[in-house]
Amino acid sequence: MTNRYIKNKAGKKNRAFSLIVYIAFSLFFILIAQILPSQNNMTISLAGTGPSIYFSEDSWDFGEITPDELPVHTFKFKNIGDEVLIIKGTKVSCESCVDPLISTNKLNPGKEGELKITVNSLEMIGRFTKRIYLESNDQVNPQVVITVSGFIKEKNESVIQTQPKIQPQTPFRIGTSYFGRGEYDKAIAEFEKSIELDENHTESYYYLGQCYLQKGIIEYNNKNIFKAYSLYRKANKFAEQVIPQYEKNIKNNPKDLNSYLKLGYIYETRSIVPFINEYNEALGYYLKALDLATGSSPAGNTGIIIYLNTRIGYIYFEKKKYSQALEYLESATKMSSYNIEAFYYLGLSYDKIGEEEKAREYLSRVIELAPQSEFAQEAEKELKKINKK
Repeated sequence: MTNRYIKNKAGKKNRAFSLIVYIAFSLFFILIAQILPSQNNMTISLAGTGPSIYFSEDSWDFGEITPDELPVHTFKFKNIGDEVLIIKGTKVSCESCVDPLISTNKLNPGKEGELKITVNSLEMIGRFTKRIYLESNDQVNPQVVITVSGFIKEKNESVIQTQPKIQPQTPFRIGTSYFGRGEYDKAIAEFEKSIELDENHTESYYYLGQCYLQKGIIEYNNKNIFKAYSLYRKANKFAEQVIPQYEKNIKNNPKDLNSYLKLGYIYETRSIVPFINEYNEALGYYLKALDLATGSSPAGNTGIIIYLNTRIGYIYFEKKKYSQALEYLESATKMSSYNIEAFYYLGLSYDKIGEEEKAREYLSRVIELAPQSEFAQEAEKELKKINKK
């Protein structure tokens, strides 16, 4: 085994761990309790001084939301300046929780556009506040902050309450709060307490595994390789405990979307470890989840469908089935114009089949949309390789 081969393998695993950081909360993000003051920072430039963006409203509260509802609100904006307004992109505080869709990237003076916000409530509980950052060539107000908020009820809570229900502070709830804030050691202690109270609490075992996975990723990125793999082995131990339970859930309810999603995620993340390849297992669960999501209520499951198309496309790329990867990744980008992961793997897939122009197009899109991201750094490297051919 040559040094170059070892270096390439190590680089691939490093990118894999970074990828898991990016998708870690893409589906299983539990609410970070954010109490953020509503601020109206809508600065408007004087008329006749170039492009000027104006939103008639910059916040929206959805009120009470039922689980899996995926509510949508459309913010309208207008170019009140005298030059073309160019929307450079949108960024969100939680990419798995909020999907922004902009109606146009260019707006002539006096014309209106729309910013459609979809909230993914699949794995969130309780009060939430999320921010969307819209960047444009408005020199006075280059970044507009839009805020959405609401209260997501538990799945068993069918009656709308006039006041948000105060939930008991159980160890599991406290643990998920710590997990959402990235305080994994504190979360671990709470999930262990939860298991002491109920040794069959599947979700506590699941999130214990997620805590150790995230700690392992942090150690790996800090180049503490042996400690990282030790933590990952702990994560795998808990995964082994919950896999049979999720499989049992599916046996009892073949339409249990949540169990398909979590099993797919578990098998995908396990495949980042050397000599473990469980992409086929992950792919099977993801494909079934996509069938359920598109068959039941496709309009209401937009966020889930985008997520699944991206994950399936990525796995097909890893399996070197590039035509299938392109199919699913392109579906993801058609539904979300800011899916940098999908754009990145589209670029790599087109490069693999020899379509270098399209590869350049999509890799350049990654750099344009998120120039500071790790995907952009990798895209720049890939572009240099393509240009040297």
